[in-house]
Amino acid sequence: MAKATEKGTITQEDLERNFGSRPKSAARMDAQARTRGWWIAGGAAATAAIGGIVWWARRRPSADASEPGHGGGVGAPTPSWPPGQATPSTPSPASPSGGTGGPAPATPSTPPPAGWQNARPLPSAADVPGFDLDKNWGKTPSELRPLFALMEKVSGIDGSARIFATIAKRESGFSPAAHNDSAEERDGSRRGYANSKDRNPPLVYGPQAAEFGSGGLFGALGPYFLWTGVPEVGGKAPLLGSPPEIMFLPRVAAFGACVYLQRLLANYRIDDHPDIKVGWANPSLLKTGRGNATYQAVRTRFLSDAAELGVNLGDTTTIPPKLSAARWPGVLACFEQLVGALPTPVGG
Repeated sequence: MAKATEKGTITQEDLERNFGSRPKSAARMDAQARTRGWWIAGGAAATAAIGGIVWWARRRPSADASEPGHGGGVGAPTPSWPPGQATPSTPSPASPSGGTGGPAPATPSTPPPAGWQNARPLPSAADVPGFDLDKNWGKTPSELRPLFALMEKVSGIDGSARIFATIAKRESGFSPAAHNDSAEERDGSRRGYANSKDRNPPLVYGPQAAEFGSGGLFGALGPYFLWTGVPEVGGKAPLLGSPPEIMFLPRVAAFGACVYLQRLLANYRIDDHPDIKVGWANPSLLKTGRGNATYQAVRTRFLSDAAELGVNLGDTTTIPPKLSAARWPGVLACFEQLVGALPTPVGG
């Protein structure tokens, strides 16, 4: 049933289809790692702004039929790039959060990705002072740990950093430019856009988002990613004028994931950490599907992912037994602190 507010309308399907792109196969690991290296190097692998984005986007995760799918076609069109929109203003400060103490590694700030204006570099240890970037991270790439830590600090959701890392492991293999444009996934993004465009604020790149499928660090469907924040701020949601490829920017993907986690925690029964991943796959499993075979399979995979990554979900010094979004600062404050000025494509 649709939930109407003065600021906009979001349906239950909107929330359920936002994230949950199919994870990559093990055979894609090396390609995904190479893609991640492109961001760390500041986009050196891209010979042209738009060509680089599209080329890297072809390195996508494969479908996993055991989790709820979305569906679709092949070969997304290259969009045209008009000017972007202004960033939201007057944000409120985020609540303090953070890790478990100890010296943070002195890692330099990485350069921003090529092809975008106003794209900030990945956070460094200096951006999350006092956050332990060594304990209970396992094999999480060191260059991404400050990003996950900043997500926890900005969102006010204590313990979420390592949960985000575990989710990113499956959804993208830690590749910011992971893209699932399979037939199934693109069908899902088309269907989601068609079902929701008339009851939500218009997307400048709606048709492109409909053809996009899903992608980014956390596996988001194109249209719903661009509608991130609509239930809270309506037409002020910051991505309404952006192309779906903006989700390949790590800080923007991080914003979307923080908003999604907050909505899960605020609107669903989350009994433990594996329930978060169930909600990421399909929140309806937390209601009508709770306890069924798919629900159990998603939980089992999440626990396996955490073990393979080396993150101890039972370490209460870094992850509380249950996460809480009670200190959520708001969509616009989260965007301002994670993203800042809205990135726009070069030449837009």
